[in-house]
Amino acid sequence: MSDIPGIPTDPFDALRADATPIAPPAHVADRIRRLVLTEQERLMTETTPAPQPTRRRIAADLTAAPTVMPYLCVDGAAAAIDFYVDAFGAVEHHRMVGDDGRIGHAEIVIGNSRIMLADEYPEAGVLAPTTRGGSSTNFTFTTPDAATLDEIFSRALELGATELRPVADQFYGHRQGTLLDPFGHQWSISAPIEDFDDDRYDANSRDAGFEIVRPEREPIEGDHQVKHHEVGDLFYFTLPVADLARAQAFFSAVLGWRFDDPSNGHVGNISAPPGGVEPTTEPAPPRLWFVVDDIDAAVARVRELGGTATEPVRYDSGWDAACTDDQGTPFHLSVPAAKYTR
Repeated sequence: MSDIPGIPTDPFDALRADATPIAPPAHVADRIRRLVLTEQERLMTETTPAPQPTRRRIAADLTAAPTVMPYLCVDGAAAAIDFYVDAFGAVEHHRMVGDDGRIGHAEIVIGNSRIMLADEYPEAGVLAPTTRGGSSTNFTFTTPDAATLDEIFSRALELGATELRPVADQFYGHRQGTLLDPFGHQWSISAPIEDFDDDRYDANSRDAGFEIVRPEREPIEGDHQVKHHEVGDLFYFTLPVADLARAQAFFSAVLGWRFDDPSNGHVGNISAPPGGVEPTTEPAPPRLWFVVDDIDAAVARVRELGGTATEPVRYDSGWDAACTDDQGTPFHLSVPAAKYTR
């Protein structure tokens, strides 16, 4: 024992504490319960093993048309598309295949960024970096109108750029000119031609000797429910009910909801947003899923602001995290899977 009364010799004695079990706070117990139920729901509903949540994907916005888009020339465009899809989670938008089998133009989307690419066309001076011994990237700078295009193009030439192709209307629906900046990079300054639609794009492409190839996308039930989502949009909802069959009959009569599968609460004929009813044994509030673009950043923000959030889990419908705000209101964060968004 220590010479000082009441102080033990062994310092680890100070770490000993009463091991009597205590009931956790109500909010902690509720969070644990939601975690367990979420995992049980996943195990009961998934027919194939879920992908491990170690490799995150960014949902592709197929409507994205950023101001500056890179244009890549590659030796083997089809193989390059496969690589970008597999390695970076890209989604192929379409490709134009020439009579000789070369891809004259293709577009892929990674997140909210669109990238254009094509095979080599040595006869037109279009060469891959592996052929020319350096980068052959072309940046397409999209301007809102032809007047802005002309101003930017002329100013660049005044500052030392070299004209490679003069500004002219192109068959694919843009007025465009290409220049080489003083540092060796190609820039295509472009503006959309008014009232140019997909039908004209397809027809002009065929006239130019290209076949338009758009990949077939896996059809899903209720394709009208596939839509563009903005951050903060309501992605999905469920209404807890005690009796699924009674709820289906009630909401069918009141709201005209259609349930294509009697054993499933999903409503097949609504889309703003889609949702359904969910059997439960205890009273519970509706569950709401809200769209975010980065599930990890959103979860971190919830916690920083005093709310709670589970670790993100990836389901077939996309990424999900169950949360409460700083007053205890439950909600979910979601990054919708690519097949549910345009």
